[in-house]
Amino acid sequence: MTYFQAVRIYSALEVCVFTALLVVAIGGLGESAEAALGWTHGVGWIVLCLLVAQGARRRIFPWWLLAATVSPLGPVGSTAGLEYLARTRRKAESPSG
Repeated sequence: MTYFQAVRIYSALEVCVFTALLVVAIGGLGESAEAALGWTHGVGWIVLCLLVAQGARRRIFPWWLLAATVSPLGPVGSTAGLEYLARTRRKAESPSG
């Protein structure tokens, strides 16, 4: 598995945690679940930012992806950016691309 693929999967998992946090918080489904998901998302988002920064430093990712990751969009921004990059790379590698 490449670094790109690993960060892409981690970013998608972080979106799932963030979505669960929103559902629990908006639905008022439990303070302990909200706290656990909040801490998981918070620490996970920091790790995601560090992984993207490391990837940008190593020229695996463009620097704009880090901006999308640290923006208020957080893991949604990084996942959207990573999917855009994956599709762009696939298109460039295809014989008809």
